Amino acid sequence: MAQWLAANVELSTAKVHVTETFIKASPNHWKPDDFDLSSVRLDASLLHITKTICLLESRCDDYAEYLQAIFRDRDASWTSAIERWNVEECQHGFTLRTVCESTDPNFQFDESMSAYESLVSYHEPTGESVRGCVAAEMVSRCVVEALASALYRVLADAATDRNVGAVYTALAQDEARHYGMFMKMLSAEARADPSIGFWTRCSFALKRMLELEDGQIMFASCIVAGRSQQPIRRRREANWYLAKLYRLYRWKHLRYAVRMLLPVIGVRANRWLVWPATALIWTAVKVRLWLAQIANRVSFLPADAD
Repeated sequence: MAQWLAANVELSTAKVHVTETFIKASPNHWKPDDFDLSSVRLDASLLHITKTICLLESRCDDYAEYLQAIFRDRDASWTSAIERWNVEECQHGFTLRTVCESTDPNFQFDESMSAYESLVSYHEPTGESVRGCVAAEMVSRCVVEALASALYRVLADAATDRNVGAVYTALAQDEARHYGMFMKMLSAEARADPSIGFWTRCSFALKRMLELEDGQIMFASCIVAGRSQQPIRRRREANWYLAKLYRLYRWKHLRYAVRMLLPVIGVRANRWLVWPATALIWTAVKVRLWLAQIANRVSFLPADAD
C-alpha cells in the first residue's frame, strides 16, 4: 500500500504543468521514498505533534478544492500552481503518516482521519471566500505557510532521529516555497486592486493569527490523543497541546517567522524591525506557554497526558 501511494504521488507530480508562473516544477523535488523511515523514533511529545499535523496535512484535497473554486475566474497559472501545491501537500501528509506509523505501529490513521473529518468540516468549495476576498485568502495562506515553515524547523531541531530531522527539514523548505508562491499571488492581486494596502493586510493577517487555536488543530490533537469520545473542550485541549509545542520554540525560529511575516503586510524585513517584532512574538509565545502550563496543572486531563 505504501509503495502504491508513493507511486501515485509521483505520478500526480508528473502531471502538473511545468509552465507555472507562481511556482516552478522542481525536477529534483524529494519523494517519500528518499527517506529511510523503517525504524524511526520520536519522543511522546514530538510524536503527538507530528500525528496532529499529519491529520491537518492529509486534508490537502479539501484545501485545494476550496481555493480552486475561488480562483475559477483566474487564468491557468493560478489553477496549475494550486495543483502543484496540492501534490506537495499530499506528499507531506503521506510522509508524516509513515513517520507516525513507523514510530507507533498502533497508530490508526484511517480511523483518526475519519473521526477528524466527521468532527471538523472545512469550507465548502462554493467559489465564495469565507474571508471576504481573494486578497484576504492570500494573506491567510502566506501567514499559514510562513508559520508552517517555522514549525517544521522547530521540529527538525527537536528531533534526535537524523532521518526524521531530514523529513522535517524537507517539509520546512517546501512550506517556504509555498509561501513564495502565495506571496506572488498576493502581489498580483494587490497590483489589480490598489486598495489592498498596509492596514488591510494587517487586518487579514491578524485575524488569521488569532485563529491559530481554532478547532481544526485542537480537534486533531484531541483525536490522536484518544479523547475524541469525551466532551471536547477546545481551550483545555489548546493548553495541553501548546504546552508541548511552544516549549520547543527558540528565538531563531521566531526570527525566521518574523522575516517572512513582515513582507506579507507589505513591510521590508530589515533588522530595525525584525528584532522588536521577534521580541514581541517571543514574549507572546512565552506568556502563552506559561498560561498553558498553569492551566494544565488544574485540568482534568489524564495524569499521563503531560
